[in-house]
Amino acid sequence: MAALSPLQAFAAKGDKPLTGEMSVKGKEPVVIYTFNADYEEVWEGLQAALHGRGLTVSSVSHVGEMLERTGKDLGRTKKIFGKANVMEFCSAVSSRDMMEKNPHFLAFCPYQIMVYTLPQDEKKVYLSYRRLIWNDDSGKDVLDPVEKLLEGLIKEVIEMYGK
Repeated sequence: MAALSPLQAFAAKGDKPLTGEMSVKGKEPVVIYTFNADYEEVWEGLQAALHGRGLTVSSVSHVGEMLERTGKDLGRTKKIFGKANVMEFCSAVSSRDMMEKNPHFLAFCPYQIMVYTLPQDEKKVYLSYRRLIWNDDSGKDVLDPVEKLLEGLIKEVIEMYGK
C-alpha cells in the first residue's frame, strides 16, 4: 500500500492508503484508505469494530447532508460527496493517558474516522483519519497507540467488507 500525492489520490483505484501532501516530521497529516464496498455495510462495520473494542460512538457528523442542504441555500449545487459522515468516539483509558501526559492533547479528542464516497463512484468507499502529530516526540508513547487504534479499526473494516 503506497502513499500517493493528492492528485494521484484523487485518481487512485484499489485498496491503497492515500495521504495528504503536507507533512510534519515525515508524517502525513491525514491517512486515507479506499476500497470497493457498500457504504452502509462499511458504516455499520465500523460501529461494530468500535463496539468490539469496548468503545462507543459519541457523535456522528453528517457532513455530506449538511453540505447538500447548505449548498442549496448558498446557490452552490455542486455535489461533493455521495455520502459522507464522521464517526466520533473516545477511549477513557487512552484519553486519560494522553491528557495526563499533556493537557493540550485535548485537541485530539474525540477521535474521528471519516467515511465517505464521491459522486462519480459511490461503490468506492473512503475511510480516513487525522494523524495525532505534535511538535515534538514528547507524547509519542501516548499518541502512537491511538493512531494504532484508528489504523486497526480501518483495517478491520477493510478485511470485513473490502471487495
